[in-house]
Amino acid sequence: MIKAVLFDYGGVYADSPFAAIDDVAADMGLDGELLKTITFGDFYNDGVHPWHRLEKGEITLEQAREGILLEGEKHQLKTDIYEMFARFAGVDKTMCQPLIEKTLAWKEQGLLLAMVTNNLKEFSHWRDTFPYDVNEVYDVVFDSCLAGIRKPNPQVFIDVLKSLDIDASEAIFLDDHLPNIQSAESVGVRSFLVGGDIQLSIDWVEQQVKGVK
Repeated sequence: MIKAVLFDYGGVYADSPFAAIDDVAADMGLDGELLKTITFGDFYNDGVHPWHRLEKGEITLEQAREGILLEGEKHQLKTDIYEMFARFAGVDKTMCQPLIEKTLAWKEQGLLLAMVTNNLKEFSHWRDTFPYDVNEVYDVVFDSCLAGIRKPNPQVFIDVLKSLDIDASEAIFLDDHLPNIQSAESVGVRSFLVGGDIQLSIDWVEQQVKGVK
């Protein structure tokens, strides 16, 4: 029986700002995947790329900016994340109200809830964008920059399961990045890749938790 639902934040509850990177790449005449790799590193690994180290709280935002500029220079490109952030500011920040309402209903139903997010210390205000106190809604809030480890490292899910005191077979997970989905499933957590229609994700969770009282 499912006892807990784990959620990513950006790309699930809120639009992912990194989708705007494709617009930036188009303006630069580049392939979006190339620019994402230069700027954010390999999504399939938890490594030493400046962005990875930033999300693990190992370096500051300014240090990451300098490192990513050097990564861009290897391709004769100027990859200034501050300029990219200015573009991200225009991304729709509307929260996904249907999922928020369902999250509260699942909590009322008795399910354990966990937020599992890769984030930066400098962006700790993400918690203020949620319409409720995240520490009251979620039994566990895993923030990569505080934990020193980030998705897609499978240890993230092992640690969250331990904090919830449940087995992997008792949890399900929603995320919009395939590497994170594969990582969760590698430790036994059933997962669903969130796409443009959030109702599909809601329906999947409802099916998984059917019968939980």
